[in-house]
Amino acid sequence: MKFLDNVKNSLYNPDFYGELKHQTVGSSVKYFYFLAFILSFIVAFVVGNMLSPLYSTESLKRVASYYPAELTLSIKSGVISTNVSEPYIIKSKTLGIETERGHLNAVVIDTRNSFTRELFEQYDTNVWVGKDFVVTAKDSSRFELTDMSQVHDLTLNQEKLFSWADIIGGYHLAISLSLFALLLIAFLSYLSAHLILFFITSLLVLGIVKLKKIELSYKNCYQIVLHAATVPLILETVFILSGVVSPFPFFFSLILLIIVFVNLKPARELMINPVSKA
Repeated sequence: MKFLDNVKNSLYNPDFYGELKHQTVGSSVKYFYFLAFILSFIVAFVVGNMLSPLYSTESLKRVASYYPAELTLSIKSGVISTNVSEPYIIKSKTLGIETERGHLNAVVIDTRNSFTRELFEQYDTNVWVGKDFVVTAKDSSRFELTDMSQVHDLTLNQEKLFSWADIIGGYHLAISLSLFALLLIAFLSYLSAHLILFFITSLLVLGIVKLKKIELSYKNCYQIVLHAATVPLILETVFILSGVVSPFPFFFSLILLIIVFVNLKPARELMINPVSKA
């Protein structure tokens, strides 16, 4: 397959790089986007499959089951009320989120008292649901207060959460396909942004060209960069999927420049073998 041959030649083939100047920039851009599409497809497929189970009916109902069966929480005209005795406490260990330095309580519902830092610290909770506010702990010294007075009327209980799980789960396939398309477009857009960076990289390649005394234009250098980026783009995709951070800034750009350096040779050093157009 021509594309696979181009991938292999983009790694190392001085003859291939020597012949790029006889091809159009459009052919190199076409190669780049074909590679970018394949990498984006892989990312969308892998990440989509990782996320897909999270919004299945079974998973959503499992999450809903953590909501206390006896608790009904209502919001009417921006005022929160419950059907239980307050303060109502949901322990962190009940939700399986207990950590070494975490709060003892996950949620405390107290709609009778106004917010004070002292009472919030006394509750030792991640979230305090008040009469018209929700306070969330950010760290040991910071918190965020959300005004609930403008929230639409709502009644929340476990039965309603289960019904929502059934509804959302019923659209699981449609959500999965939409997520796949969104991930595909997002990663393709991310890779496309590299084309702008390549304008700068091409200037560095032009310096390598001058150093090696090879007669190539800036346009030719840009074509070379589009092909030399093959391995860096594949590596970057693997790093992203595996959660690995690059060893140092411009790591992938350095790999690209190394590939360019070893593949560019003066015409007198090349054994000219016509390479098919990309």
